[in-house]
Amino acid sequence: MTSEREAALDAILELIATRGVGETTPRRVADRSGVDGKTLRLLYGDRYGMLMTAAKTLELRRDRLLTAAEAAHPPTTVASRRNYLEAVARALLLGLADHRDLLVRTELIANARLVGGLDAETRGLGEHERAIVAEALERVGTADIEIETERLVTLLSGLAFELVYPHGAREGTADRVLRHHIASIVH
Repeated sequence: MTSEREAALDAILELIATRGVGETTPRRVADRSGVDGKTLRLLYGDRYGMLMTAAKTLELRRDRLLTAAEAAHPPTTVASRRNYLEAVARALLLGLADHRDLLVRTELIANARLVGGLDAETRGLGEHERAIVAEALERVGTADIEIETERLVTLLSGLAFELVYPHGAREGTADRVLRHHIASIVH
């Protein structure tokens, strides 16, 4: 059942990324993954269960990236504090490299009100990510954590939007903007 679970989850994520939340249905997941409808119901219950599993999967990926950030960048020097904060920001953007996951996250958040129960889940996700940013800023010794949290969260939202729906920024701009912003926080 593990390979069926992986195939179905990959199909769910791919459908959300390419077709959107509204088009991610059990029938389409079954067609794309080759997993029959009965097995999908056993694995996820219903469409809501599939969407919640997608959200939880992204949270787990983000948490692994955050754990790696802490291990790789103990914030002791200015450079290591910047590197740590950048790694945390990248984790919140799901690595900056995997646009599919970032697109899935954006689709889930954008469509949360359309799917009963998902609104509360995405609001909780936003609150949790805000707390992660505040904790990281405190860890690097930021003076005004509340203001800097709002600034960094807003920047990350803008970068996520630009990465998912590019509208003219040159390749690598998101990296440069993120580094510049972090340098203005940690000096």
